[in-house]
Amino acid sequence: MSPLSNSRIMTEDTLPGGAPVRVLVMGRGELCASLLDTINNISGLELSGLLDPDVKPASLELSRRLAIPLWNECAQVKSFPAPDIILRVDTDKKCADCADLFAARGAITLHGSAVRLIRILAREHQESKDFETKYKITKREYDLYAQRDELIIGKSSQIEKIREMIVQVAPTPTTVLLLGETGTGKDIVARSIHQASHLKDKPFITVNCTALTSTLIESELFGYVKGAFTGAEKDCNGLLEEAHNGTIFLDEIGDMKMELQAKMLRFLQTGEIRPVGSSRTRTVKVRVIAATNKNLEKGIEEGNFRQDLYYRFNTFTITLPALRHKTMDIPYLAYHLLTKAEYKLNRKIKAISDEAIEALMSYDWPGNVRELENVIERAVIVCADGIITPGNLAIPVPESQLENQARPSAGSEKSPILKTSRDRLLADYEKQEILQCLRKAHGNVSQASRLSGIPRRTLYRLMKKHAIERPVPGKTH
Repeated sequence: MSPLSNSRIMTEDTLPGGAPVRVLVMGRGELCASLLDTINNISGLELSGLLDPDVKPASLELSRRLAIPLWNECAQVKSFPAPDIILRVDTDKKCADCADLFAARGAITLHGSAVRLIRILAREHQESKDFETKYKITKREYDLYAQRDELIIGKSSQIEKIREMIVQVAPTPTTVLLLGETGTGKDIVARSIHQASHLKDKPFITVNCTALTSTLIESELFGYVKGAFTGAEKDCNGLLEEAHNGTIFLDEIGDMKMELQAKMLRFLQTGEIRPVGSSRTRTVKVRVIAATNKNLEKGIEEGNFRQDLYYRFNTFTITLPALRHKTMDIPYLAYHLLTKAEYKLNRKIKAISDEAIEALMSYDWPGNVRELENVIERAVIVCADGIITPGNLAIPVPESQLENQARPSAGSEKSPILKTSRDRLLADYEKQEILQCLRKAHGNVSQASRLSGIPRRTLYRLMKKHAIERPVPGKTH
């Protein structure tokens, strides 16, 4: 028998309305697993099932995972619609006899070199699809990198506690819930968890649950099949599938609609997704980090958030403090954001005045770090002489600080306005980092050098510069 046992040509006329081509695969599961996976993901093809006379364990697993029928006798297949194409992966006689029966009903049977050709084409198709997915992920990553800053800046006890919690949870697959007001940096903490985990080289996908409608977010998360709704011209993977083997960050879950909450709960329980318009499920392995500025417990009381979903999200919770509760971090953040603004605006600023720092530390910051970033960027734009003063800040400033700014200095060359310079702040930050490394190394400079990545000679020089002597104090200077 030739590889093409039936010469019937398949055209649009033979498949009315563009119906999918039904494909029946015959052979042992371990021989055709990759082929089945690829066919299952190709738009326009539909897996009718798998025929394995020996019913091997691999075939049982494929049937379960792909949600396709599994048969071991041809008689079992006869009651189902005849396939359009049969792929005979091995030379089993039962498979050959069954293929002959379906050939009489108009099916095309491919085997031998024809199946090898199909394998090659399917593999090329999958590689092309994988490349497209990687491109989308890389572009998304680049866009995020260009817009976000991922460093956790600060020396307050609250920030140190958050760093410790990140180190604790990052190596695990545990779902993490981030709580905090808008602008506290929940997205930065989520990315820090991802970067500190074994998934750091895998996709990191962000979904803003507020930005999408309930209908749109379902198709965005779970994907859809061709014809699922108007405009769905081809199959499309959802963000959960794009994040496979990586991390997905669900921002503002408190705004998620109840219908979507039920589907998200099912995903968290089973790891399975079902694209919009499809009857088949797919298994996805992904680490979930969720965030919200809402009181979810209050949402449960008001009937706006599912209690069982809350418990699924609430396995490990990190609460981010508002900026007004960690004012000691404001000078560090201000200079860090100043460097970022300088790079963005291509401007150079000498310093932030004492009065400006005091004004920043006195303000309540309802918009938190995000508002501070906007204020610093505007200050860089309007600053005329290279020194940011209270008058450059788009926040309420006490009259006393404005008066101090207006008061002439004793000498322009030695003006106190330069007292709070970037060098001083960064030097203090550098000193605290060295002290922290030395404490972790119990005063052992060689070990501290390895922990920090700073050469030992350089570390000795920096210790001398900052007057750090061993044994290292137990508390930060």
